[in-house]
Order: sequence, then structure tokens, then C-alpha cells
Amino acid sequence: MPVEKCPAIVFCDFDGTITAQETFVGILKHFAPSVSSEILPKIFSKEITLRQGVRQIVESIPSSAYPDQLQNFVQDKAIRPGLSSLIDYLDSRHIPFVVVSGGIRYIVEVVLKRENLLEKCSKIFGIDVDATQEKLKVISEWESGNELVAKVDVIKRECQNNEKIIVIGDSLTDVNASKCADIVFARDGLCNYLKEENVEFIEWTDFNHIKEKLQLIENRFLF
Repeated sequence: MPVEKCPAIVFCDFDGTITAQETFVGILKHFAPSVSSEILPKIFSKEITLRQGVRQIVESIPSSAYPDQLQNFVQDKAIRPGLSSLIDYLDSRHIPFVVVSGGIRYIVEVVLKRENLLEKCSKIFGIDVDATQEKLKVISEWESGNELVAKVDVIKRECQNNEKIIVIGDSLTDVNASKCADIVFARDGLCNYLKEENVEFIEWTDFNHIKEKLQLIENRFLF
């Protein structure tokens, strides 16, 4: 069911956004190095789609690595400062914080649980995997178009009462979501992609920065 009626909903990417580095890309490079070295450049240059490339890499990873080895790989991966404070601020304004990842949902949950943030998030979307065969198999409820997790579809499902849409991201996986947002907080590669697409955005450093920006505009924008 959609989240309860609220003035706005925040949709936040995970890898390289919540985490200080590209955790999912790190997993792909570590557990499928040869396939990743071939496919990742093609994804980032848009030679092949996210849907094609990510599936190909994930499905080359041995199922024996899941979940323990993948979980161990991300245990020391830091998150960006200020996330807990931002979510608390949003909660005080009745604004849900929804995590939408193009990576493996289980890994997202592992990191958020480690930081005592899992229960603070309204919802978490991502891909699941079947580890019953020799290699992992991608399972995605939100597969559509060029994406394994079509973030725009998630946004449309959650925003059914004219809520303001706030997107936080850092990379190619956040471009389509940014195009349908009222406010976009972008960093790293996403800034370049959005400039190419002539999409307005606010560049950010950490989640404290995002909180400060929202506090400045909340009266004229969110309510």
C-alpha cells in the first residue's frame, strides 16, 4: 500500500549516496572482476542498459558467496554523515524517507541495520536474488524499461496524493527519478548527467547539508 498522506516523500539512492562509496559496484568488482571490467564501462557510457549490464554481472557471481561473503564485504563500508539526523527531521515533518536502490536489497538492509537506521526508513526497494543454483539469479519486482529497479515506477506507486517528490542521488541510476522530482539533491556523476539533461539540482556534500537546505525552503515549498 502507498505510504500515508504527507506533504512530501524523499526517495534516496543507497550505493554511493547513503554509503560513502559505491558499495554495490564494489561488490560487483570484487565477486565478478572479469565480467565487471568488461560490462561496467559499457553501462556508464550508456552503450548497454542498466537492466542488461547489472543482470549480466550479478548472475555471474557464485551463489556460494551469498549472503555471508557479500555481507562481510560491506560490514566496514561507511555511510555519509548526518543521515540519522535528516531522517529524524523528516519524521518530525511527517515526510517518509524511502530508500530505492539499484543494488541488492539484502545488502542495503545489512548496512542500515548496522547503523540502527533500518527501522527509521519508511520502505526499502531493491533487487532480490535467488541463490539456489550455481550462480545468483536476479529477481526484481520493479524491473521495467532499461532498469532492474525502475525508480520512477516506485515513485509513482508511492506518490498518489500530490506529494512533493524529493530525490537524493549520485549516479546514472538516479537520472530518470530526478526528471520527475520537485527537488533533486545530486552529487558526483549525477551532477554531470543532469547538466546534460538540463535538469535543475542542488549539489550536496553530506546529509547535514541536505537537512540545512530543506529547513531553509520548507515553509515556502513543503507546506
